[in-house]
Amino acid sequence: MVDLHLHILPGLDDGAEDLETAVRMAKMAAHSGVFHMAATSHGNYYDYTLEEYRESFERLQRELVIRQIPVKLYPGMEIFMDENAGDLLECRELLTLNGTKYVLIEFDFEENVEKVCKYVDDLQNRRYNVVLAHPERYTFIQKDPEFAYFLAQQGCVLQVNKGSVFGQFGSRCRNLARQFMDDGIVSILASDAHDFQYRTPSMERLMGYLERRYPWKQVQVWTSENPSRILKGNPLVDFRQFRKGVKYYE
Repeated sequence: MVDLHLHILPGLDDGAEDLETAVRMAKMAAHSGVFHMAATSHGNYYDYTLEEYRESFERLQRELVIRQIPVKLYPGMEIFMDENAGDLLECRELLTLNGTKYVLIEFDFEENVEKVCKYVDDLQNRRYNVVLAHPERYTFIQKDPEFAYFLAQQGCVLQVNKGSVFGQFGSRCRNLARQFMDDGIVSILASDAHDFQYRTPSMERLMGYLERRYPWKQVQVWTSENPSRILKGNPLVDFRQFRKGVKYYE
C-alpha cells in the first residue's frame, strides 16, 4: 500500500516528536502492508526551513534502511491554503507531492466557500492538481456536503482520512466520509498519522473494513493504485460519479 498523507518526519510539526517515534510509526505501517509513504509535514504552518525538512527526511530514510524497515519515503507537504500559498509553491518554498504537479492542501476548518473556490481556482490556473486532505472534517463541508461534490466536479482529488471512517473525529465526520466513499467521489484513503498511539499509520483495521464492504478493485484504487499514480505524476483511475453540483461562483 501507499500512504499519501502522514506526519512522520521528526521535529517539524505536530507529528512524530523524535526519531524513535518516527521509526515506530514506519514499523507499524510496514506491519500493516504500507511500504511507501509521502512524508507530508505541515508546510507553511510551522516554522522550519526546506533544508531542515530535507535533513529530517534523509535522516529518517537512512535510519529505516539501517534498521531494515521496508518503507520508502517520498517528499511532500500538507499545504495550508492562504493568500500566499500559491506564490510560495511557484517559488519552490513549499513542496508538491514527490516533485509532481499534485499538491496536498488543507483549509481552515471554518473557511468560507468563496475563498475555498478562489484558492482552488488559483492553483488550477497555475497547472497544479489539487489533492484536498480530509474534506469530511471541514465545517464548511459538514454544513453543506454538496460542496464536496462540487469540488470533485471541479477536478479536486478528495482524500479521506482513515480515522474519519471509524468516527475518530465524531459521528458527523464518519457519516460524511462513508457517504463520500459510497457515492464514488473519493479518490484516495490515507492515514494522516501523527503518532503510533492515537492517530496511527496502521491500515490493518481499515483494510478489514474495506474488504468487507467494497469490491477489491476499488480498495486497491483507494489505497495503492491512485496514491502510486500521484507520486509518479500520472492521471488517476477515476470511479467518481457526480451529482448535479451547486453553482457556488461564476
